[in-house]
Amino acid sequence: MSGRYYRRGGYGNWYRGGRYYGRRRYYVRNSISRANGNIRAAKQQADQSTFTINVPSQISAFCNTPNDSDYTRGVYAMNIYDQLRKSEFFQNYANMYDEFKIDKIKVKLLPTQWATNLDGQRFYKNLTVYTAWDRSGLNYGQVFMSITNANQITRLEEKDYLLGNENGGGLAVIIGNDITSYSSAESRVVNPNTNTSIVRWLSPKTISEKSQWLSTGLLKEWYKSYDSNEGIYKQIPLSNKVGGYVDSEFSSFTQIIDAQGQTASLAGILEQFTSPLSSDNPCSLFEDNGIRFKPTLLVGIYPNDNNVINIGTQEEPINVPANKITFNTETEVVCTFRGLRKSKVVAA
Repeated sequence: MSGRYYRRGGYGNWYRGGRYYGRRRYYVRNSISRANGNIRAAKQQADQSTFTINVPSQISAFCNTPNDSDYTRGVYAMNIYDQLRKSEFFQNYANMYDEFKIDKIKVKLLPTQWATNLDGQRFYKNLTVYTAWDRSGLNYGQVFMSITNANQITRLEEKDYLLGNENGGGLAVIIGNDITSYSSAESRVVNPNTNTSIVRWLSPKTISEKSQWLSTGLLKEWYKSYDSNEGIYKQIPLSNKVGGYVDSEFSSFTQIIDAQGQTASLAGILEQFTSPLSSDNPCSLFEDNGIRFKPTLLVGIYPNDNNVINIGTQEEPINVPANKITFNTETEVVCTFRGLRKSKVVAA
């Protein structure tokens, strides 16, 4: 018989150069061994699966300094854990696994809308977009809690509140032009007449970042809405701590505001109230010693401009920052999950 290979005997028994290969028997034995290994890993909660989760969204950024304040707002802080929380695919995996970690991040920004008036005229022909990565989250000095009166607080129940509403108030990121001081800062000039995209990558580097496993149940919503024209997160839930001087001495937020001098102190409020805004929530913007890797993409606009464009009517004006740009974003997050859960018992 010509050729180096020939078959003799039953199906699947192949010979080469006088050596016998039981192909079918080998693959059966190998698959059984692999299955047993998967069972042992599952019992030890060591089984892992890696998925790429895509999260499309839309954000806006600008840069201005309100006349009645001494801070610059408009930088958008995109917390990657918060992006995952909003993804239905991540929620499906979260129902199946106990823990997860982030292996790689890719964010693509595509400018789609510029601030224009009712006649379609733009204030700027081109603007500079700055992007930077903050690996651990923001500190309290980079945000501002603007609550000046009780009308900006919605009381839900006896001890539950929402900070920020249609009357104003909320949480603003005030990094402003300081975004240029980040070592990871990059700039890109964009204009409405070109198809410009901005792509940023990030991966965990240190051992602590690579080995950071978080419970899939830790990701919590910390705000209900975001005002893109003011750069303020609104409807932030807070609850009075049970017992203590808070319930006995402060009957409403009005007293807290007066005690802290017209503008509520964010650190003071978080010390007295429980909230998903707390730093131990991975979706929160704030850095936390227990969560070393909290990737946050900062998006800012240059130059600073206090001019606004009215896109509404004279009777009901809607003022939009003149240098505001809206981006379509595509976020790809490579996540590894472990601790596969068993199926629930079903009724007969």
